[in-house]
Amino acid sequence: MLSPLMHDDPVDIAGIRLLARLGHGGMGTVYLARTAGGGTVALKTMHAGIAADPTSRARFHLETDAARVIGGRHGAVVVAADPLAETPWLATEYVLGPPLDDAVGLCGPLPEASVRALGAALAGAFAQLHASGIVHRDLKPSNVMITAYGPKVIDFGIARAAGDDRLTRTGTAAGTPAYMSPEQATGQDHSPAGDVFALAGVLTYAATGHGPFGTGHAADLLYRVRYAAPDLSGVPAALLPVLERCLSKDPAERPTTTELAGQLHSGDGEFADHLPGPLLADIGRRATEVWQYQPYRMAVPASHATAETVPAGKSPVLSRRRLLAVGGGAALSLAGTGAGTWAWVNGRASDPSKPPGADRAPSALWRRSIETAPPEDMGRPMLVAGRIVVVNGAGVTAVEASTGRNLWSTSPVLRPWDVATDGEKLYAVDYSLSPDEGLRIVEIGLEDGELLDPVVDTKSFNGKLTRNQLLCVNDGIAWLLTAPVPEKGADPSSDTDVARGWRIVSFSLSDGRMRTELVLEQSPPEAFPWVTGTRAVGSRLVLFFRTGTGGVEATVCDTSSGSVVWRDALPVEADDAARNPIAVDQENLYVASDAVYARRLADGREAWRYGAAKGTSYGSPALKDGVIYVVEGVGGRALVAVDAKTGVLLWREKDAVQSGHELKVAPTVGDRHVYKHSAAGLRAIDLGTHRSAWLHGESLDKFSALLSADRLIGCGEDDMTALPVTAAAESSPAS
Repeated sequence: MLSPLMHDDPVDIAGIRLLARLGHGGMGTVYLARTAGGGTVALKTMHAGIAADPTSRARFHLETDAARVIGGRHGAVVVAADPLAETPWLATEYVLGPPLDDAVGLCGPLPEASVRALGAALAGAFAQLHASGIVHRDLKPSNVMITAYGPKVIDFGIARAAGDDRLTRTGTAAGTPAYMSPEQATGQDHSPAGDVFALAGVLTYAATGHGPFGTGHAADLLYRVRYAAPDLSGVPAALLPVLERCLSKDPAERPTTTELAGQLHSGDGEFADHLPGPLLADIGRRATEVWQYQPYRMAVPASHATAETVPAGKSPVLSRRRLLAVGGGAALSLAGTGAGTWAWVNGRASDPSKPPGADRAPSALWRRSIETAPPEDMGRPMLVAGRIVVVNGAGVTAVEASTGRNLWSTSPVLRPWDVATDGEKLYAVDYSLSPDEGLRIVEIGLEDGELLDPVVDTKSFNGKLTRNQLLCVNDGIAWLLTAPVPEKGADPSSDTDVARGWRIVSFSLSDGRMRTELVLEQSPPEAFPWVTGTRAVGSRLVLFFRTGTGGVEATVCDTSSGSVVWRDALPVEADDAARNPIAVDQENLYVASDAVYARRLADGREAWRYGAAKGTSYGSPALKDGVIYVVEGVGGRALVAVDAKTGVLLWREKDAVQSGHELKVAPTVGDRHVYKHSAAGLRAIDLGTHRSAWLHGESLDKFSALLSADRLIGCGEDDMTALPVTAAAESSPAS
């Protein structure tokens, strides 16, 4: 609910203009606000009196860090923050959707399908949070926002690192009594299992309209949490065993978040498909309300001491020592994402518990908080003529690689997979046409983001299909997934109404003429993008198709004729493949799972296989100068280098340490270092000594880094950091 600003509320905070109050409580005030670039955010401030308390300040700082960890997929993107200001503040994306308690109040108890989808998504959110060593400790219905694209967890005010007691006095309980775990209710350590307990309570509320331990005074609630059986009346029968186990008094008997997600939902369909109609309508209403609201400020009371000395429209602006400055906003989308593009002006405060090697890490040249699309939506950032281009559901944003400065944001593009680059120019599918105008491929101007004259304009194919994909641009040729113009009476934008089949077609960008056309034998699965990766190398085009089971099928085509050379399943997952460029050269395609495999482009046969002991896992490979680089070991340990022609091991990283999620992301290869990615940060391995040179402790594990001139740009799901490289000769890897 939007409320007018009070007479003494600031006009703006760090250049972010306040529009309305979203809430006000004992800790501070939350405002609806708008950035200079047009992004809409929720801006939270602390009360001045509380800000003087060091413990409260520490909690606010931890809240900011925890919100950054969970990121934009499961939480509200942190757009800007200054926990060190005189009055600390935090700006996040404004989530377009109601909190869960409002949703249940509007619709009544949610259907079982909604509860299952909600629970699986929240379990995924907490799996990400727990993997980074953070527990939430205050999950409740009001802290879960429901959007059309999934729930978002907010309010990390009492979150902390697992096992960290510094902000909790022994014997005290912090949190909301109705949703506490028994161990938390007695002031004991709240582990990830405690968040699972609270999650089950939230799902009980979603399914029944009441919590598992009722309402009442805090002392009564804490007693029930510790000793009483949960009230699960009204919970669908199929959900009872799952929730009962989660609500066990013994933390050891509760499932992990991964187990819970698998028990609740198969992952089929979009999240919005499982929501009741009234709830979807309310989400749409909120999206409209944000833009229709007219800002209003309450007048200064006549009796107020400053009534005659404060000019109209003027209010004090909060001072600050550190500022995340505006870099430009992307268009607001229904999902509530893309709230803006921002840059860090100064680095983070020093951390006394930095991991080994952090002291040797180079200082960041610049940092930005910028939302990328998920890897499965083909959201890899691109490097185009000295610019970093990010595409998400809100549009296209260009960032200057040398400074991190926002150059422009535009929104004529529907999906990340509509955009491709040859490294010098940026191209996109133009969706502005009517169905009878066919299909166009246009160049996006790098100076202002405007669509230029079409380089391909054909009436033979349907430019309205939402699953059209601009697969790649190479040597003046654009490769496209599309279908012919629709038959009369068909929905022109429906991917499932393609009666005449999908095609892989190529066009010359010099004259716009079609070169090749390959008719595909089957239609794509409706729920996700079809082609997760494409590379054109010499006379071969390599495509990775996502299968209905989430795997990958490779199709290799002849670039001169478009005909299929070979097709075969690969032992990799589609989402992992979508994170990384395809590793391929003139001779072989390289993939890794239980071993590293080289498949000949000529016929698909195995050229060689490299593997250590049985049961060893390998991450996604990277290729440069005839060498394959891949992380070897369960959990991501040593980097290994393998000869691309023979499969012979060249060297293995010395003194490797367990480092987390590196198997998901391919290394990035420069001239002096190979860069590994993990939740612990970005690690540089010296190509001469084969030892770790440094670890930059920021979570940049969702995407491979980009090498541009004299800097390496680490790209996470919501953050981007530019680091200097030790040699100006570092350049983008061949693959």
